[in-house]
Amino acid sequence: MRLLLPLVAALTVLRPAVAWPEEPPPVYELELVSVFESSDPEFLFVIGNSGFRTVESLENFLATLPPGTTLRWSPGCVRVEGEPLLSAESEMEAFQTFCREHRIDFVLVPSG
Repeated sequence: MRLLLPLVAALTVLRPAVAWPEEPPPVYELELVSVFESSDPEFLFVIGNSGFRTVESLENFLATLPPGTTLRWSPGCVRVEGEPLLSAESEMEAFQTFCREHRIDFVLVPSG
């Protein structure tokens, strides 16, 4: 028993520090889906298997992601009237500001 305490102390001091590789921040793809079940199209933001009807609900989800997360969006070049974030420059600027404030790397891939 007298040898056990010095042995544990020596192993604690002498063992090499284990540096676990840090997980890279997640990368998400954002899609905007059009639903044409009524006379007015409805739009859903989709990330993976999750859908969001409003920019606000999308932002609520994004606010839970770790800093450094990448959100990539390639909305294409064909527009349908009334698309959220794409129909008004001020909406897009506000969304980009939101992402910066939450340390989300928002990558908007222009099309054309």
